[in-house]
Amino acid sequence: MEELKVIQDYMLVEKQQLIYKWRILDFTSLIRLYSYSKETNTIQSNFRDYAEDSQDHKVRYLKLNFNSRDSANKGWISLSLSPHIKRHADVKYSVYILDNLHKKQFIQKFENVVLKNPQEFRVPNFVETSKLFEMKDKFLPSNTLTIGVKIIGFVNTSSKQIESQLKTPKKQLIRELKYIFVTKAGSDVDLLVGDKKVKIPAHKLILTTCSPVFAAEFAHQLKIKGGNKITLPDMDPEVCDRLLEYIYTDTVIEIDEVGERLYEEAVKHQLLALKELCEDSLCRSVTVENAVRYLVLLNRHHADKKFYDHILQFIAVNSKAIIATSEFKNLEKSDPGLLLSIITMISSLD
Repeated sequence: MEELKVIQDYMLVEKQQLIYKWRILDFTSLIRLYSYSKETNTIQSNFRDYAEDSQDHKVRYLKLNFNSRDSANKGWISLSLSPHIKRHADVKYSVYILDNLHKKQFIQKFENVVLKNPQEFRVPNFVETSKLFEMKDKFLPSNTLTIGVKIIGFVNTSSKQIESQLKTPKKQLIRELKYIFVTKAGSDVDLLVGDKKVKIPAHKLILTTCSPVFAAEFAHQLKIKGGNKITLPDMDPEVCDRLLEYIYTDTVIEIDEVGERLYEEAVKHQLLALKELCEDSLCRSVTVENAVRYLVLLNRHHADKKFYDHILQFIAVNSKAIIATSEFKNLEKSDPGLLLSIITMISSLD
């Protein structure tokens, strides 16, 4: 039997990206000044005044080192950068020179770079000075060297942290609304849910304030029918109860039990935070049997990329078992574009 590879409390990866540009004027004069020196000379940038801010990744400065004629790297210019990282993260660097058409040249990439403490990261052989002067008009337009640094930082975030980030700080108000939700005190409207029109008491003000879709439904039905009853024939009573639970209390107890069905209603009623909670739930609940269905669902409703990618990667890792399912086989007819995405992800793991 194929072993199922699954992570119960999965980790998501948040990507943060920064791009720095350093323009060095009158570059030819610097080369002449330092080319015959017996010591390595350095010039330094300072991004403190205008660099993009980030909680996790920031470049404090760049250094350009003109290696001495006696050094092992003579004829090369070295580059150093000093990052400031508040949290442990997997950081990827890309350093390059921008030419006269603002295209990247002399690109060097450094992946899986892990910096646990603020320190200087050095690129010993960044660019040969002779290469710059061979095509000076291209690489040194207006006698200016433009250095670019692209930093992509990946910070792990657990599924529990995501749910915590979505919670409102107004705890006292939530406690009071939870009491109203449980007791139905002061309810002024009845929701008639499903084929059997199960009656669920609710509060018009709360529902219309939280969801513009509920507001439109109330305005339309009450205007036509009058009274205080709203019919929701396409909604399951259990799902409706969980939907109201979220609206009143900002959470859903045991959301994994109804995550897939609740997701559709969260999207329909434009409850974006609940939509993300459901996407998070789908990632926790994914199995070989439901993975393709979940991916189709997330793709249809334009889920956050981190959730979509998690399901896609799950399918790729467990592809031997999943490609045997009927839902996977149906993708060729129902959604060939999504099938191609799956195949591409599987191929990337080889």
